Amino acid sequence: MPGPVCEDGSLNEAAIVLLHAVTGVDEELLHAVRIRPSRSNWLHAPWYSYHRGGAITVGRTIWFTRIWSEPYGLGDGSLRSSWKWLVHLAHEVGHLPQAERFGRSFFAKARYVSAFAWQYASRALLFRRPVHDGSELEREADLGRQVLLQMIGVAAEQHPVVIAVHQDDVRSVHEWCAMQAGPIATATEEYRRRNLV
Repeated sequence: MPGPVCEDGSLNEAAIVLLHAVTGVDEELLHAVRIRPSRSNWLHAPWYSYHRGGAITVGRTIWFTRIWSEPYGLGDGSLRSSWKWLVHLAHEVGHLPQAERFGRSFFAKARYVSAFAWQYASRALLFRRPVHDGSELEREADLGRQVLLQMIGVAAEQHPVVIAVHQDDVRSVHEWCAMQAGPIATATEEYRRRNLV
């Protein structure tokens, strides 16, 4: 099936190249990550509403809500869906290095999830908005999404690199990333300066 996610839940090679370029996440982690539907974990997390969609990263697994895998949702194999997947993945894979810092044992994963819960609860109790997206861990993870959005612009579904990822055209994605290395570095530095100081 065309798109950034393969049938076994891995990322296609073109997606790995693009996500590495815009997020800086190590390619080894991008090769190791597995995308799973939320219904396949015992808590069925995350619990976002169907139309909002969403995902949660725990360890090297990203659990996506139902809309992402259903053929009448964002699992339809269209270019539009591939773009939506890329935007969301550019954020979620940003959590992979964070999870690695905590470790991969059960207790390490529990500490990692607890760190998020603490940041969200602290922001809520202090009436700091936004509660979710304003937390330090979320801002750090969002670097890749913001860089990707800046690099692709408004005609995303027709953008050559989005089409290349959709078709798993690794060579074209490598070429685009090489040509855009300077602007990607500038966008990355600007995001860090504004959001991670």
